[in-house]
Amino acid sequence: MDIENGGLGGDDPQIEKAKPSSKIYFFIIAIAALLATNIYYAVRYKNLGNQVEVLNSQKNQLEIEVDRIEAELNRVTGENIDLAANFKLEHDSARILIADLRSKINQHAEISPEELQHAQQEIQKLRAVVERYSNDLKDLREEINLLKNERDQLKESVNTVNKRASSLEEDKAKLQEMIKIASHLKISEININALRVRSEDRVNIESKASRIDRLQIAFTLADNTLTKVGKHTIYLRITEPSGNLITNGNVFEVNNEEIQYTDMKEIDFKNDGKQYTFDWSPIDYKFKKGSYTVILYTNESTMGRSTITLK
Repeated sequence: MDIENGGLGGDDPQIEKAKPSSKIYFFIIAIAALLATNIYYAVRYKNLGNQVEVLNSQKNQLEIEVDRIEAELNRVTGENIDLAANFKLEHDSARILIADLRSKINQHAEISPEELQHAQQEIQKLRAVVERYSNDLKDLREEINLLKNERDQLKESVNTVNKRASSLEEDKAKLQEMIKIASHLKISEININALRVRSEDRVNIESKASRIDRLQIAFTLADNTLTKVGKHTIYLRITEPSGNLITNGNVFEVNNEEIQYTDMKEIDFKNDGKQYTFDWSPIDYKFKKGSYTVILYTNESTMGRSTITLK
């Protein structure tokens, strides 16, 4: 029995040495696995942290870009200039996109890399739309400025033409007035004779006032191609030596002014150098000593004058 116990139950020094060595290997393997796991997760979390940092940076950049594009969109649309109708759809779509992105940014919502990439693509499209609209607006503004310059030049030209037309109208009016004045009948020669009538066939020239029955005014009209050929009314004004006009109260109008006259007669002007005679026989009037002034008129002007002195 002792031999069995001694052979089977006694302690073997080699076995005792092997047990601690196995435990050490186990612990080394466990520690190595733990370290590897820690390193794995450390690297993974570091990469994840870098990704989060990149996403946050891109998100902030996206917010800045949205602000910039919205400001540019507000600027160009604030001009109140109508462009192409198809920009209305792009404009409204851009506004919706900006509102959606800004809502996510303001609410601190999680934006995935895919959403961020899509948003950046939309931002590129939006930037292109705003840039095109801005360029169209620039071209339109230049065109408007060009039209304004052309309008101002046209106004200046119109003003110049109006001034020139006004000047021409004034010149025309002056010319017409000159032609009108030049067309007036003018006497080239006038003679006044005092006559004594003895009978129908016997008329003598007289100078003594008490013997005179009538005055005869013989006149020739100056040649004038501007004067209308045809009938013209001649008005006679005779002023006696005292300076009083001999008249029965009748008036005519010359240069918009009413003037009393002594007698009137109609002549037929032919512009042929013909001499005309105007005989004035007063009723109940006795000639006096002194000078009588005779003036002939038309409705336009004075034709001429002369005097005769009676003894």
